[in-house]
Amino acid sequence: MRAIVKKSYIVVLGAIVTSIGLFASVGCKDSDSHSTGRRSVGRQAQARQDNLSVLLDTVAKTLNALPNETVLDLVPPVPILDDSTSADGNEVLAILGVNPQDPEGGNNFLSVPAGNGNFRGLRVKAGDIVRYFIDYDEESYEHGGGVEVDYIELPVRRLDTNNAQNALILDVSLGGPVVEPHRIEIWRFSDQRMNEIRLRLTRYVRQRRPAIAWEPTPDETALVQLADRANQWFRNLRPSQVTWELSKLIDTLPATVRDAGSIAPLLTPEALRDGLFDLADIRSLQEAIWLRDIAAWAKQDAYKKVDIALALFDWTIRNIQLDESDQPGIVHQPWQALMYGHGSAEMRAWVFAGLCLQQQLDVVMLSVTNEKEESKWWLPAVWIDGEFYLFDPLLGLPILDAEAEHIATLSEVIADPSLLRNLDLDDKHPYPITADDMSHVSASVVATPLQLSRRAAALQNALEGEDYVVLAAPSKGLVDYLKAQTEFTEVALWPFPYEQRLAEEAMKRPQRELAAQQVLTFCQRPRLWKARVLHFQGTKPIPVSQQNDPLAQPNLGHREAIQNYQHTEIRTPDAVLDLFDAGKQIIYRSIKYSASYWLGLLSYDLGKFEVAEDWFLRRTLEPNPDGFWTPGAQYNLARTLEQLGRTDEAITILEADQSPQRHGNLLRARRIADTENSDSSPAE
Repeated sequence: MRAIVKKSYIVVLGAIVTSIGLFASVGCKDSDSHSTGRRSVGRQAQARQDNLSVLLDTVAKTLNALPNETVLDLVPPVPILDDSTSADGNEVLAILGVNPQDPEGGNNFLSVPAGNGNFRGLRVKAGDIVRYFIDYDEESYEHGGGVEVDYIELPVRRLDTNNAQNALILDVSLGGPVVEPHRIEIWRFSDQRMNEIRLRLTRYVRQRRPAIAWEPTPDETALVQLADRANQWFRNLRPSQVTWELSKLIDTLPATVRDAGSIAPLLTPEALRDGLFDLADIRSLQEAIWLRDIAAWAKQDAYKKVDIALALFDWTIRNIQLDESDQPGIVHQPWQALMYGHGSAEMRAWVFAGLCLQQQLDVVMLSVTNEKEESKWWLPAVWIDGEFYLFDPLLGLPILDAEAEHIATLSEVIADPSLLRNLDLDDKHPYPITADDMSHVSASVVATPLQLSRRAAALQNALEGEDYVVLAAPSKGLVDYLKAQTEFTEVALWPFPYEQRLAEEAMKRPQRELAAQQVLTFCQRPRLWKARVLHFQGTKPIPVSQQNDPLAQPNLGHREAIQNYQHTEIRTPDAVLDLFDAGKQIIYRSIKYSASYWLGLLSYDLGKFEVAEDWFLRRTLEPNPDGFWTPGAQYNLARTLEQLGRTDEAITILEADQSPQRHGNLLRARRIADTENSDSSPAE
């Protein structure tokens, strides 16, 4: 019995020991499992953060490098005939003269004396391009930055019926024969991209689809990719990583605007909190980059906040030619005003507000209410140290104090409304704001749906250093301050950006045709788009993060802009333009004309006033005295002459002005004359 008991005890004890071992083993495994799980979660969190960093870096780099994303070739051309595909493997030399079968056809008969053309064998056809390597003068070369023309491009009409291998008929005729053989190549451009562009523009014009963000610009591919990357980044953010709150100003929009079919979905709490970037948003991001870069160089040496605001206002007035505010236009967004170079007074104010925002300056829009209780927009005011400094974009001038030495503030004008009478031309042409209006001033905050959204706040907070750009508005401090002021009868959200979206969506067909034609200009000559964005970018030093890289180079945006503006694709010599049909001549001369005007603006900003005078006068006004850019060119020529000390000439130009800015230009002429008289008066 003992033996049995003992044996049983040993078995039980063994079972207990085994159980303890098993328990200990399970406990260790469970502990290891928890530890492994924590490490796995940590690795996942780190991987998530690394992925966010990579996506953010991609977004930042793409935003900063958008000028390089301009596709200059609609489709890269393919060589059909060159040295390697000629009949004997040698370069092909051709002469040009009159077609023996058509003596009246002009100098459009291209032939290869050596007989190695191989045109028929290579299936050269109508529409192919002959690159004819003959000497050609470049009109723009005299100003520097131009590129000497190595060849001219001539379209093929057909092969010669008698000698299809070595002779063809061009679609244009040169002014004279080319009797010495010169090298040729024949290239073929696929029109697939251009056909796609035309189909999209036709769909927009005829069907208004899509109504917003329809423009097939030369950098559109990069913008689409940017939207994808930005949304990947935003979707992976945790709510705790973003400080944001819903703005209460949304309720201050007029109900007709706030509840409009295309506006209301943008302003729901869900859309503002969780909405993703669409292509219209990405255009706005691009716009913010343009505004940031322009503001950085356009302020020049200004240090004080008021001086910075004045420099940015001056840039806006010189670069955004004034349109009639009461006319239906095609410019509805600041990026369009910047790219196209014109806009209404309200659009000028919106651009000015955007430039100031990038310099950490808040702008509010002031309106007045008349005796009929009708609200009328007045002007933008810059909030600096508790004061609101007044700038009138319709006049193109800041409002001045009693001594005409400093920019007036709202409090000064309310205290002394007679300051407004200094803006009268005469009894028949008074400034439209009166002393009575000063008792009913309201303040409006500038903010679009994107600027009110969590996605904009998140991206702005994530960008640092040279990548930083202001995307969210308004600042809470501004709104709180406005509500505490007694001079304002109302504080609200500025409805103009929302009204402009509705106006763009409702454009009639004639407007859509004009808008499509404006975009088509940049589609046909994408180098002009690149010149504009390089113009906005300006010159930037090597980023701090790359200063130890011996291969790093500064961005010479303005130099490259000049080179692109002056490229023969843009400023094509008149002798070449004469070869095109009448329709194309109109388009390409318009492109050349715009480039000349913008070169004048850039030369002014670079302090090259003699060069600016030449661009405005000889290259813009003299060839096109009644052209689209005449008002802007005349105004900027007057400003240039001021800088050159030729004030009498400047006054003459300003006094003769008949543009929508006439009132302001006459005031400017008066101010120049008063300054001249004051300077010439003997000291007491």
